[in-house]
Amino acid sequence: MFEIYLSSYSKKIYRKRAKITSIVGIFIIIAISSFLHFGFDFFGRSMPTAVIFAVNESVWEHLKIGFFGGLIFYVIEFIIYGKKFDNFIVGKSVALLLIPFLTAVFFYTYTAFLEDNLVLDILSLALSVMIAQFVSLGITLSNRKIKKGPFVILLIIMLILFPLFTYFPPKIPELFYDFDHKRYGI
Repeated sequence: MFEIYLSSYSKKIYRKRAKITSIVGIFIIIAISSFLHFGFDFFGRSMPTAVIFAVNESVWEHLKIGFFGGLIFYVIEFIIYGKKFDNFIVGKSVALLLIPFLTAVFFYTYTAFLEDNLVLDILSLALSVMIAQFVSLGITLSNRKIKKGPFVILLIIMLILFPLFTYFPPKIPELFYDFDHKRYGI
């Protein structure tokens, strides 16, 4: 009987911790993403660092830093308490899909009407992370067990594509071209 109570009590603690961490995580992911934006130059434009750092001002590189900012935070979160939730990996995989997707949607929506704007770029990332965090929390805390296999496969694909398209960007100007420096990739 005591074990059932203890298990129920510890579940409540971890659920509360997950809720708090989701809110705090919004700010941490944005901070990590901001660092990833400037890290390539900070580390002397070292080619291996291009895997996670933005190498130019293309839309693709901005989507990449949101993805890797979230990934870094979620790995730490998993180590701390992620194993306590059956749907943790599914929830965070969905968030890692949503962050770049929503960032692109917000960016292309506002730039259809306005000039590209640093403040709106940051707000696009912030809003994307906020939505992704709350969707992820709902999935993570869900009592319905979701198969993680398809989500892990999507995550692996993204882990391959973001660095691959940094080193070998497709010639799609709207996504991969750095209009500031007039080039693709590094």
